[in-house]
Amino acid sequence: MIKVKRKFAHIMKNNEFCQLIIKKITHLMFKKLTIFTLLLAVIACPDMAMARKKKDKDKNKPQNTQVIFEPVIEEVDYPISNPKVQIDGEWNVVEINGEEVSLPKGSRAYLYFDVDAGQLYGSTGSNNLNANYTLDGNKFRVDALNLSKLDGGYYMHVERKMVNSLQDVTSISLSQKGEVEYMEMKKNRNVVMKLRRQNLDFMNGQWLVRRVNGSDVRFCQINLVNDIDTKTVNIVSGSNIINGAIYIDPMLEFGIEYEDLKSTHNQWPHIDIETRLLISLEETQYCRRLNDYEVELYTKEIDQRGKPVDKTLVVLEKVGL
Repeated sequence: MIKVKRKFAHIMKNNEFCQLIIKKITHLMFKKLTIFTLLLAVIACPDMAMARKKKDKDKNKPQNTQVIFEPVIEEVDYPISNPKVQIDGEWNVVEINGEEVSLPKGSRAYLYFDVDAGQLYGSTGSNNLNANYTLDGNKFRVDALNLSKLDGGYYMHVERKMVNSLQDVTSISLSQKGEVEYMEMKKNRNVVMKLRRQNLDFMNGQWLVRRVNGSDVRFCQINLVNDIDTKTVNIVSGSNIINGAIYIDPMLEFGIEYEDLKSTHNQWPHIDIETRLLISLEETQYCRRLNDYEVELYTKEIDQRGKPVDKTLVVLEKVGL
């Protein structure tokens, strides 16, 4: 009996000791666990910050972004096989020795080729010129160049460069980009002058005003007549006759402007449409042939991305087709 009691006391004593050991171990493990948790938090903070930053960046990133690819129109060379068709007519001078021709508004440098007569006419922007030329294949030479005697002031430097280039030309080449035709005049292999064909003949004639700022106005029966050769425009509305001038910017492809539009100012039921038409014509900068019986007058404006876009102002429908 005594032995049992002693053994029990010994066990209890051992249990108290075990409990103390367990308590110490538990406290130590909790302390280490706390330190380990803190270390994990410190290590994880940069990753959490980066994740939050990425999330905020993704949140601010515009959704459904569209990538717009502008069509690329290649310039294609073609041989001179029919000079009467390919060369005859008027060409605007756009570059001399790689530099863009800059002249005051209303002046332009151009050459007119009379293939049947073998003669060259035109303007330097300051003086009129005429000359004889010979063409054999793509070999080209200018002879007997004559100029009028007007003083062009500051812009005489354009004339000097143009005359010198014409006298140096040994060959020409033709190319086309979209609907636009180009001629390069070369001295050996170096381009000394680049020209663009006067390309607004399709605007000639009588047109019915079909749309103004997106609205169909054919019921008004407003007719517009362009004369590209004399650079004039005549408009007949329901009660008014409007006359004006056409300016063709030689530095712009299909560049056209309507200026000095003067009306008889009679009142009629659709005078508001007539007024909108005149405002749109004065804003016009370019024209474009949509098909054989429609042309579009438009301008350029800047969109939200800061890029120029086309804004259609007037659509004309050919009369008589």
